[in-house]
Amino acid sequence: MTRRILVVDDDPEMVRTLSDVLELHGWETVAAYSGDEAVALAAQPDIAVVVMDVRMPGLNGVEALRAIKANRPGTRVVLMTAYAARDLLAEAERDGALKIMPKPVALPELLALLDDARRQEETVLVVDDDADFLHSLTDLLRARGIAAAEAKSLDEALHRLERQAPSAVVLDLKLEQLTPMDAVLAIKRVSPAVLLILYSGNREALDETVATAPAGLVHGALLKPFPIERLVELLP
Repeated sequence: MTRRILVVDDDPEMVRTLSDVLELHGWETVAAYSGDEAVALAAQPDIAVVVMDVRMPGLNGVEALRAIKANRPGTRVVLMTAYAARDLLAEAERDGALKIMPKPVALPELLALLDDARRQEETVLVVDDDADFLHSLTDLLRARGIAAAEAKSLDEALHRLERQAPSAVVLDLKLEQLTPMDAVLAIKRVSPAVLLILYSGNREALDETVATAPAGLVHGALLKPFPIERLVELLP
């Protein structure tokens, strides 16, 4: 799971101080000093969170938030402000800011917020023993701001599910020597509430699995090749 965070402020001293604190708590930091620079850097799929000042020359923090969310809707953005600009802050809330914090920032509160965001980051687990397809699919999800983890076998997937359940599992039906239904039932035994999406290049196997699965076990099914937008539509 990535722990890379983008710190944005037009005050280099503020960026340096905040970055030092975050790095002491295990985060890898990336610095930006303007809204435009923040938008460009936040497009990188390994940026987990953006912590950004509101009042900056040029593109302000709220405008940058809007642009970041347009590129990667799932990006978590924490805004900092020393000014009570109510209209501007109301815009930020409408545009999806995770939190708006007053400056000087209360560091224990910020660290707790970031740790909570990190725990929630892995929202989708993709399971496929085809490494190339697995990497391609997770990269496409991350490029759309969706945090995705990988499992190259059912055993690895079950181990991850035992530690922390994601909101969704995206499962290739042609997995090792297991029957599709065995894989579905194994996942549901470990994590009954997880949303399960199946995919396969074999229409007959896909249709049969969906038709024979107990009601409510399978949320969606996709025939390969499928557009990434169709998968995104199925995700919570």
